[in-house]
Amino acid sequence: MVRKMIQTILIILVVVVVILTFLLYRMGVASRSMQVASGHDNGQLLDCPATPNCVSSQAAVADSHYIAPLELVDGNAWEALEAALATMKGAVQVKREENYAYYTFQTALMGFVDDVEFLKAEDEGHIHVRSASRVGRSDMNANRNRIEEIRSLL
Repeated sequence: MVRKMIQTILIILVVVVVILTFLLYRMGVASRSMQVASGHDNGQLLDCPATPNCVSSQAAVADSHYIAPLELVDGNAWEALEAALATMKGAVQVKREENYAYYTFQTALMGFVDDVEFLKAEDEGHIHVRSASRVGRSDMNANRNRIEEIRSLL
């Protein structure tokens, strides 16, 4: 009797794991095919959505989305940024302007895509950043950790 109950519970758990894996995979596929808004206007990157899976250096400091901008310590900071991004797994440059760069990052396991933008603000002495997940609500701090990793590479 106990053995039968344990087998039933294990079967249910396996089915639940398979269903969750399938749903996560579908979200990854959806994130790869989405068209998203990006860019800047008048020195401002887009605002973060209400969900917690986004960080921006242009959010209010008291906002949970806030992350410090990258510092421009010398004239080569932009080139150093591009060199650092070239070493990161899953990074693909989508757009590059004189003072703006847009990259996507794709996770290895499920293929989720995040959008990462950089806006050079020489008059302020730094590079503004915005990193946002395309799908879901939580990112387990992936966007914040990514920007901090980039900061450490500079």
